[in-house]
Amino acid sequence: MPDSLEHPVQTLPRYVQDILGQPQALRGLLTAGLGSAASTFLSHGIAGFDRILITGMGASLYASYPSYLRLAKAGLPVWLVETGELLHDVPELVTGRSLLWVASQSGESAEVQALLERCADPRPTVLGIVNNTDSALARAADVVIELHAGEETAVSTRTYVNTLAASALAVRLALGEPESTDLFDATGAMQHYLAHWRAHADAISDAISTPDALVILGRGASLAAASTGALIIKEAAKYHAEAMSTSQFRHGPLEMVAEGVTAVLLEGDRRTAPFSQRLADDIRRYGGRVVWLGQRVLDPDAIPLAAYRGAAQHIAEILPLQLLSVVLAERAGIEPGVFRHLEKVTRVL
Repeated sequence: MPDSLEHPVQTLPRYVQDILGQPQALRGLLTAGLGSAASTFLSHGIAGFDRILITGMGASLYASYPSYLRLAKAGLPVWLVETGELLHDVPELVTGRSLLWVASQSGESAEVQALLERCADPRPTVLGIVNNTDSALARAADVVIELHAGEETAVSTRTYVNTLAASALAVRLALGEPESTDLFDATGAMQHYLAHWRAHADAISDAISTPDALVILGRGASLAAASTGALIIKEAAKYHAEAMSTSQFRHGPLEMVAEGVTAVLLEGDRRTAPFSQRLADDIRRYGGRVVWLGQRVLDPDAIPLAAYRGAAQHIAEILPLQLLSVVLAERAGIEPGVFRHLEKVTRVL
């Protein structure tokens, strides 16, 4: 019997409800589309700008990483810069001939508002990816892509998934790529996976003890899920987790591996998965524990993902990490996803 029937949704913590609501939110975005103004703007291409500056904070920034890689691979002059750094350290990157591509779920973050005020002269073209169309970002942007994720009061779930999807759709239009059903297909795969969320959470709990150190490792576009996974584990479970590329992990941090260290490895791209397999073998050899997230490699410590194709991979990758944050919160005896010191929108620089 699906977990949703065993445990009525309305009795679950709000954070878990938000996790379970992601397929519906994604379906809402895909049904609405990017909007005629954004579609027209992007379909004309973005190669005419002197640079494309993709920026955001937290999960919004991480969700933009796969699209940054796609644009860079296409040969476009693109930067991915945290909004705080763009505001305080390198505002000179923004020119009147730049495309400032801003992802902000609320559109009201302190750094985003300050950057928009600072960049009034010279004024770049602003593309805003935002959930709140009454926000400062939506008002200031020349082109707005609405996330259609619904109200979200806790740790980012629906807004993260929809930012991934909206960014992927925007890149496809900008690069003139053919349409694909991969993201539409993902809604059904997510629904099926999350219908049995408790069973998946229990499997993750069995695979991961409460380690002394938890690292989440990935390569390429999978770093979006690795970084967001570590972020939401800190937010939702008040438990420290560190995200890193598998390449960087070999450059020093591998030395810390011993009993009590758990590494969650994201399989990622087929081409680079063998390198991650080699790292998994080394971590086990040095006494650490490995949890492998993927659907292609037959790893002995694999946890299955929701079925995916194309850009939907990055959506599938975040689901078990969200459930891991729930598991760790339950072990700590706290309600997952409830802020202790922060609010949903960060308003202080």
